[in-house]
Amino acid sequence: MIGRSKIERLRALAERARVCVAVDSDQGVDALQGLDVEVLVECDTGGGRTGVQSPEAAALLAARVNWFRGLMTYPMPPGTGPWLRAALELIGDVETVSVGGTPTAHEAHDLGVATELRVGTYVYGDRACIANGSATTGDCASRVFATVVSTPTRDRAILDAGTKALTSDPAAGVEGHGLILEHPEADLHRLNEEHGIVDVSRCTRPPQIGERVSIVPNHACGTTNLYDEVVLHRDGEVVETVPIHARGRVR
Repeated sequence: MIGRSKIERLRALAERARVCVAVDSDQGVDALQGLDVEVLVECDTGGGRTGVQSPEAAALLAARVNWFRGLMTYPMPPGTGPWLRAALELIGDVETVSVGGTPTAHEAHDLGVATELRVGTYVYGDRACIANGSATTGDCASRVFATVVSTPTRDRAILDAGTKALTSDPAAGVEGHGLILEHPEADLHRLNEEHGIVDVSRCTRPPQIGERVSIVPNHACGTTNLYDEVVLHRDGEVVETVPIHARGRVR
């Protein structure tokens, strides 16, 4: 939590609820002074994202923290277990060792130290999950529906779904920006704001103008944040429309 406006919002929230935040720097610890919040020291166990860079650094930062609760990391690459165990040997017993990631969720117990598993993508599943083996196409509940609005050439089709409908995030190991279920051999290789440009040269039956297609997005999280609501269905029958309360809450 870095920045005055974020700290003030955190202060107001801490008066209403039990809150736990992560830190990975002395500046982060200093920013939390005077706040009634619990703290996890974030550890970079090989993911190359945020987090202290060594078990020794984790122990030093933990010693500075009021209301120290434990350690956290994300993602959970090979080497996470030894890294966290080394930190715990220096720190001692903690309440929480929080690890995350849908792709590695089934291996979290092998660490031997994790007390909490944070997973999110599994709720929907996405093309990245299919690619990394944590889900099958049938497991993926998230769909973006689009219509073919133009077929300028035999090998190119245009959808009415671009960056405002599909995340531009890549999915490691696969081409394009989403899996078109009705035409899995097609390559949704480019997006602009309004359109998805599809290479259909490998399609035996290329999509036609007016055809409606369903797309498994590369990344469910980024795609969900583009919409105000999610439509739930069972066997094609709409069950409920759920508002996405967190949409637009980043500031």
